[in-house]
Amino acid sequence: MNMVTTDIGEKQVCDLVVHNAVLLTVDEADRVIANGAIAVRDGAIAAVGAAQDILARYNPRRFLDAGGGIVHPGFIDAHVHISQYTSRSVLSCMEGTGVTMGDWKSALTPEDEHASAALAAMDYLKSGYTGFVDPGTIFSPDAVASVAEEFGIRIWLTDPYVADAGVELKKHFPELVSDSFLARWPKNQEEAFRRLGSQLFRNKERNSLVRAFIGLYGEGTDSEGLFRAAFDLARQHGVQMQEHLGYSPLPYRQRESAFGVSMMQHMSEEGLLNGHVTFVHMNAVHGGDVPILAAHEVGIVWCPYGQLQMLGRGGAEGRMVELHRAGVKVGIASDIPRAVHFSGLGSLAAVTAAATGLAASGREILRMRTSGSAATVGAASELGSLEVGKRADFVVRRPDVSENLGRDYALEFAVIADANSIEFVFVNGECVVSQGEVLRADDHAVISRARDSVRGLAARIGLA
Repeated sequence: MNMVTTDIGEKQVCDLVVHNAVLLTVDEADRVIANGAIAVRDGAIAAVGAAQDILARYNPRRFLDAGGGIVHPGFIDAHVHISQYTSRSVLSCMEGTGVTMGDWKSALTPEDEHASAALAAMDYLKSGYTGFVDPGTIFSPDAVASVAEEFGIRIWLTDPYVADAGVELKKHFPELVSDSFLARWPKNQEEAFRRLGSQLFRNKERNSLVRAFIGLYGEGTDSEGLFRAAFDLARQHGVQMQEHLGYSPLPYRQRESAFGVSMMQHMSEEGLLNGHVTFVHMNAVHGGDVPILAAHEVGIVWCPYGQLQMLGRGGAEGRMVELHRAGVKVGIASDIPRAVHFSGLGSLAAVTAAATGLAASGREILRMRTSGSAATVGAASELGSLEVGKRADFVVRRPDVSENLGRDYALEFAVIADANSIEFVFVNGECVVSQGEVLRADDHAVISRARDSVRGLAARIGLA
């Protein structure tokens, strides 16, 4: 596949046409367009359809012949602790030492967070991702935000560690915290309120690769007053509000026992559910919660590895496929990819769904990795599908790979295929990956900085 520059004629002018492609639109009609084409102008999709029609209407500055390869919307990781990406092989080194992940996180510097995000961005783009969402676990948002323009990837972020009851985390998840870590959290409710909305300035530039939302850490670390303040602020600014909820079923069910009704029923009665709210994890969704979540258009972020962990411990109710089929906007996320590469997340989701007793189809997983993930961060109107007017974020796959058997394209390329099948990635209509290589990244330098960061962190916390 080659990119070709052309002379401009009398047809409609555009920046790029990708043709001779099999398009997986992931739009409302969920079309598969054989021998299709996309026209791109000013970073947005100007036309989608049969190649013959697009080529008759548009004269692009550049042509890309996909050679019969698959083109689909870029994946979005709906939830990742990006500054901890470089820690994904560290937990095993902590066993028996008394050092916790809290010690590691408390030692993070802006340089460490940048190195971690840069490594992740490179791996994301090579795996067909065009964006990721951090839930407010970056101490220095500017250090991570700069990665967007450096690599050409979208980033959604929020205020750092907003909570007014951080001690609850230590009670339920002692392996994740330390006193030095909690010392960097808000010290009281007043400080937590001051952090809310601190990143919303990033939304002033409409086409920026960095966008902000309202986030709470969650898992019982926020009072109902803080939740309501975040809820109201998100609605006021027209952005999404997110929080961790129901990662561990036991404390979640304890809270429900205190309410006397399910958590979702309680929040519905309190008027704290609407389309601006997204919960991450929800490993204890009850059957009666499904219609409540659907009626209020609440978003759910599914982290398959975390759900498998909870299914193994007992008490979890994994209903992500049921939620998706009920019309709930469900996105798929890595959380921290400790056991699988980004490119394997579709397979992990398929396995986890099977473990819950309700298998997910390839098309369902493709939708959850693209338009579903976009919806959970409030970006469904701009991203997640190949539709006119949406931003031109898409992936071009090689046609000559073993997965490309042409029977179930969504299964083949959203579940089975790995990063080796990716030829080009476009973000905002700009090519950021060509021939499988990230154009703006020096792989050696990025990996070297990440390795140095890990060594420095380990030394500072006394981890051999």
